[in-house]
Amino acid sequence: MSEIISKLDGEGMIGLIAVMGTFIVGLAAVLGHFWQKVRVAEADALLKQDMLNRGMTAEQICEVLQANSGSKR
Repeated sequence: MSEIISKLDGEGMIGLIAVMGTFIVGLAAVLGHFWQKVRVAEADALLKQDMLNRGMTAEQICEVLQANSGSKR
């Protein structure tokens, strides 16, 4: 690998860095998206568990979640 890098001139090195940077930014965006989905699902599960611990019925939990999401029955 170091042989390939040592053969690159200035323009080739800039191109390699640009390609690697694009790949890293794209990877970070994908990972960030899925991390956010996991965190939202975790918060939703914690909310549901808290409502169950408070003794709320399934119907009450559904009403709260639908009111929270802005949808109507």
